[in-house]
Amino acid sequence: MEDFRQKLLKIAVPITIQNLISVGLNLVDNLMIGQLGATAIASVGLVNQVMFILLLVTFGASSGAGVFISQYWGVRDTKSIEKTITHMLFVTFGAAIVFFTILFFFPQQTLSLFSKDISVIKLGTSYSTIVAFTVFFTSFSFVIAFALRTVECAKIPMYISLVALGINTLGNYLLIFGIGPFPKLGVVGAAIATLLSRSIEFLFYVFIVYRRRTPVWLSMRSFFKFDRFFFAKMMKIASPVIANEFMWSLGMAVYSLVFARVGTAAIATRNIVSTIDSFGFVFFGGIGSAAVVIVGSELGRKSFERAFKSAKRLLKITLVISVLAGLAIIVLSRIIIKFYNIDDLIRSTVLTSILIMGAALPIKMLNAVNLVGILRSGGDTRTVFYLEIISLWGIGVPLVILSGLILKWSVPVIYLMMLPEELFKMLIGGLRFRSRKWMKNVIE
Repeated sequence: MEDFRQKLLKIAVPITIQNLISVGLNLVDNLMIGQLGATAIASVGLVNQVMFILLLVTFGASSGAGVFISQYWGVRDTKSIEKTITHMLFVTFGAAIVFFTILFFFPQQTLSLFSKDISVIKLGTSYSTIVAFTVFFTSFSFVIAFALRTVECAKIPMYISLVALGINTLGNYLLIFGIGPFPKLGVVGAAIATLLSRSIEFLFYVFIVYRRRTPVWLSMRSFFKFDRFFFAKMMKIASPVIANEFMWSLGMAVYSLVFARVGTAAIATRNIVSTIDSFGFVFFGGIGSAAVVIVGSELGRKSFERAFKSAKRLLKITLVISVLAGLAIIVLSRIIIKFYNIDDLIRSTVLTSILIMGAALPIKMLNAVNLVGILRSGGDTRTVFYLEIISLWGIGVPLVILSGLILKWSVPVIYLMMLPEELFKMLIGGLRFRSRKWMKNVIE
């Protein structure tokens, strides 16, 4: 029990602190852009929706690799950890090339899929062509940060993230509003600040992995040692995760498309709600990562009973924290919303939507920790993939399209229509957890 607590605190606390500051600074960034009006909020929000798809694909690749890294870490096999990271970077860089092409060469065509507002598309295009370059830095940094957390070095990504986020926030302040000698660039200034912060973050991670002071290190030679048999073994576990995150991100893009078709005010509402709602998930990253490390390392050592008991404890902790977090975002939303330059109708819509999302947070967090953290740590990625896709595309997407585009219900009701899929996932995911069929050692 003591070992469990120590590991949980060692992993979860730095990640939670990082997430809290990240969400806080992202909120500040969002508020700065919010001062430019609903069109600016909508344009940046749509580009970030495309970036969100890349982040989820990269997260999927990192999670797939994390299954192996956590179990290799359980037996302290650092050479195999290096091999896993380098092979997964081939996947994330491939995805980065695709998204760079979309964001840099075809921004207008991409954004026009979401909105018919010419001013939103024009402003979004100027933002997109700059942030497109960040995809290469992000694809590397995300994988290395995930690996460092998995080998219980969570403080390093925390410190690097704090520096990068601080630079991004300061850059936004100076370049959006033109403070001192800096020009007033608006949305373009926000894009430049993002590019600068991502590039500095990337350089920090390059320094870390080549200094060889942690279990996560890379050599140039490792990139030229492609092992197709190892890659095939890894992708058997990782490919359902990558496909899962990609299909899930497309589902979220459909949600954004529905809101965009409702109108620019609805896009702005979704962007604000997502920012405030993310406060509820600051603890998920910590507990989810702890689940991967604690449960995965136990499975790597074939301590199956200890792995199951640890997973149960993590779910109980998640329930308590998520209830408190849900209440907190409902209360905080009434304070934060005052800082946005929006009309009373949008303000009222945001507050009602936040009330719905805050009440649903415990269900969403339990699903996230169980599916993304626990079941995946045992290599049960195919089951999670089927469950996520069936619930999203079979329940969530049809209900949102029906309520938003066909029946033309209000924005809060559209948010309500997102919840049945979460209830379905909680039921089926809970049954899978109790069956123990997800507990596997994948590194032998």
